[in-house]
Amino acid sequence: MNEPIEARLQLAGHWLQIGHPERTLDELEGLWGDAALDYRAFLFRGAALHALDRNDEAIAVLRDGLSHYGMSGPLLQLLGSALRAAGQLREAESVYLQGLSLDPNEPDLLLGYALVCLTAGQTDKASALVERAASYAPESAAVSSARAQVAFAQGKHKEMRQHSQKALSADPEDTGAQALHGTAALLTGDAKSGYRSLASAAASNPADTDLRGAAREAKLANHPLLRPLWPMQRFNPLVVWIAAVAIIQLLRFAGLRPLSTLFAISWLAYCIYSWVAPPLVRRWLNWRWGS
Repeated sequence: MNEPIEARLQLAGHWLQIGHPERTLDELEGLWGDAALDYRAFLFRGAALHALDRNDEAIAVLRDGLSHYGMSGPLLQLLGSALRAAGQLREAESVYLQGLSLDPNEPDLLLGYALVCLTAGQTDKASALVERAASYAPESAAVSSARAQVAFAQGKHKEMRQHSQKALSADPEDTGAQALHGTAALLTGDAKSGYRSLASAAASNPADTDLRGAAREAKLANHPLLRPLWPMQRFNPLVVWIAAVAIIQLLRFAGLRPLSTLFAISWLAYCIYSWVAPPLVRRWLNWRWGS
């Protein structure tokens, strides 16, 4: 292969590695002949299209690559991920099983299959696959991210935050880890950290409407007018309500009726505030943002 084409392939891989998939596609655009059929061209193009959520195109490219190069772990891993993102879970499972038949201990394939299972609601199976991957790559940031996603599905928000923090520490610029950490922080009542992580992830992916929406909700939760509502954010509102009723009853049983009445009135005012303040603040912020 001549030097200019080799340089373009290397540059395409570089842009992909540092998070600029659109530049990767630009570098690959002019390749033709044998260069266009290079293994790396299929791999980089498929990965870039997948990163840009152009999953139908990614699936076609990766399948074409497999038709030229046979069963390849990296191509199968990317294909399975693109199929999962496109909602084709049965096909994704089949692809990961093909990959694991080649290498049953490959962590990336195990984690990819785990995420397919998680998407399908098979939480226990997903957890087992993640732990199997962890036995081969215990310090992997991808393992920590997958553990965080499993913990989220299980409603274990503290564990989710621990795992997402570990993934973020391994790569502070990883937007997936930022999004996981931001979500976990919000779920554990830390609106400030949640907004910081989600805002950073959204800034790195301006085209991702889901991330932008999550960042807005985090900004809303972090607004000074809503800080008094942190118990509702940190705990289940039903738990907070039961605790308040229990305090009112205990004060009455203790013979402190005036204090019980004062607490009941304060609690009612707090409930009204929790109903009224969020939509008003959201409306005001949306007006400021022009949407």
